This record gives sequence, C-alpha cells and structure tokens, in this order.
Amino acid sequence: MNNSEIKGVTQPKTKLGKSKMDKILKAARKLFSKNGFYQTSITDICRESNTAVGTFYIYFDDKTALYRCLMEDVQREIKDTINEALLKKNCTTRLEKEKEGLRAFVKYGAANHDMFEILWGSLTVDKSLFVDYYRSFGASYIRSLSYDRQELADYVDVDSAAYLFMGINSFLALRTMIKPDLSDEEIDHMIDQHVVPILKKGIFSLDPQAADLCLKIKFPSPFLPPTSGVFCCLFSPFARA
Repeated sequence: MNNSEIKGVTQPKTKLGKSKMDKILKAARKLFSKNGFYQTSITDICRESNTAVGTFYIYFDDKTALYRCLMEDVQREIKDTINEALLKKNCTTRLEKEKEGLRAFVKYGAANHDMFEILWGSLTVDKSLFVDYYRSFGASYIRSLSYDRQELADYVDVDSAAYLFMGINSFLALRTMIKPDLSDEEIDHMIDQHVVPILKKGIFSLDPQAADLCLKIKFPSPFLPPTSGVFCCLFSPFARA
C-alpha cells in the first residue's frame, strides 16, 4: 500500500516511522472494532499504541484519514490472501479461481471478524469510503472476470456476475460471525458440496436450454428490474424449480 496516495495520510520515510504508523493502525483497528469510530478518540488510539498524540498527526490529518488507511489495509489483505491461494492451487479455470478465492476469503473472514466492523462501519464514518471501496473492488473483479468471459454462460452479464460473486463471498464469510465455531473442514464442505455445484449448474453452465429458460423468465413484481431474469438465472437450478 502506498500511503502517500491516500487523502490525509503522510507516508513515513523511515523504517522506524513505518513501525510507529503500523502500531497506530493496529491499535485503531482494535479499538474501532471493539468500541466504534465515534466512541474512540485519538487519545485512546495513542494510549493503546503507546505513541504520542503529536506522532499521530505526523501521519494522519484526523481520524477519518486513519480510517481511510485502514480500509486500504483491509482491501490489500483480502486481495493478497486470495491471490496467494490462487497461486498455491495453480488455478487454471474460472470456476477453480472462484472456488479457491471463495475458500480463502471465507477463511480470512473467519479469522478476521473485524473486517466486517471496518468495512461496513465505514457507512457511518463517511459513506464515500464505503462506496469507493466497493466500486474499486467491483471494478477489479469485473476486469478479472472479463478475461475468462468464454467460460461463463452466454446469458451472463459480467458486471452483474462480479457483484453477485462479491455478495456470495461477503455473506458466506459473514456466516462465520453468526456461527463462529465453523471449522476449516466445515467451510471446505460448504463450498465444495453446496456452493460449487450450484455455480456449475448456473453461471458456469453452457447448456443452451438453461440460457433459453433464463431469457424467457418473467417477473411480475414491479420491484425487480427487466434484467432480473438473467441475474436470477445465474442460479438456474432455482429457476427451474
């Protein structure tokens, strides 16, 4: 992460400075996750990190700048975790990439519940932080998915698919907060035995009959957009039911 590119953040010029900045970020992440942004003061952060208040202002203009930096940290951690998993498994197909990326993300979420506190807590700090984060992540996902477009069913809209995959990742990881005793083995079973078969028969199905069905589906509800038939048929087994 290049902190000089983050608004309100000054990048340290020495290893000692980086160490001090990292201590502040670690303390802030802990306190924001535990007490919330507004209930945590800069003094609290400095006390927790054993740094002077003056040192805080060397690197951060204010708490919002610090939060912006934390958002970047979380995004980098997630991307690094997923990329490492894909390289380790030597994934060659898009289905393999989605499967192993999902596995890595859910396990990351299980080990880092504060991820949800930081990402979704940004809505109450500054909505633009939340929007910018998911816009950036979404754009990256769309680019990646576009490279493997030929592996997806013809009726699939890449933009919608990218956000659908992001939703699957987020809420399966959220399940580890609801059920914190989920083991790695249970996470593996959930992905391999339940999620992947749905993806194979839906978004990765090249069956022309499935595509025809998706394009013909009618939704009477005024709350669903015209493209909902295509979007919902990313999970075509449900549409057939």
